[in-house]
Amino acid sequence: MHHGRLNYIRNSELNLYFFYKNLVLTAPHVYFAWYNGFSGQTIYDDYYISFFNLVHTSWPLTIKSIME
Repeated sequence: MHHGRLNYIRNSELNLYFFYKNLVLTAPHVYFAWYNGFSGQTIYDDYYISFFNLVHTSWPLTIKSIME
């Protein structure tokens, strides 16, 4: 029963983290699209998006697993 509770807490923290991570990545993009008249031009390079997802997905999970 204790492990199920910890699993629920970890999953809920993970879902909130991914939501806020994607919000931080998407909010400037929406603002940039509004500023450029929804022209379809992107503010981020593809490599930057991949690097952002790699760093902000792997590091917090690695640090949390080490600390537990």
